[in-house]
Amino acid sequence: MDTTLTYFRKSAFSRDALVYAGDLDTQPAEGTLPSVYYLDVRSRHINLCRNATQVTSPLLACKRHGMLGRSATIRGDITSSAHRNGAFSNAWTFVYMAEEFKWSIARWSNRWTLVDGRGNTVAVFERASFRASKIGTLNIMPGHPEHLVWLIVLTCELVHRTVKSSERAAHGS
Repeated sequence: MDTTLTYFRKSAFSRDALVYAGDLDTQPAEGTLPSVYYLDVRSRHINLCRNATQVTSPLLACKRHGMLGRSATIRGDITSSAHRNGAFSNAWTFVYMAEEFKWSIARWSNRWTLVDGRGNTVAVFERASFRASKIGTLNIMPGHPEHLVWLIVLTCELVHRTVKSSERAAHGS
């Protein structure tokens, strides 16, 4: 069975995100449903945490490098690297257990697909449109180890931040 996770902004003006289990239309009221993950987002860092109280001890910590932030190192229980797929691409590739995984982003689409080195679909993210707090829903195919799931959740947010930045640049804001 697929793992389905829904991303919501922590608050209207926050970059941080709460990730809940299931396909949710609206963000649960505080205290009713605990988030599965918390993404602490800074300009060059994204930390994947179990919840907002564990920001000082993240599961994974991602740091973007270079003037344009086109590469990243990911550290925690595992170590990985990630890079943008091209100068004008919003997609990212990361490595897990010596295998490359690539986020594919179709232009003019709110659907992003993660494929492994053999071309198999590993996860699909459906970005929410016209929602104030909902970012989108991530479906991860079954049978993946927990560390890979962590990398998928983190790199999906990395792709989201890149897409948002490109959209802001394209609209001059």
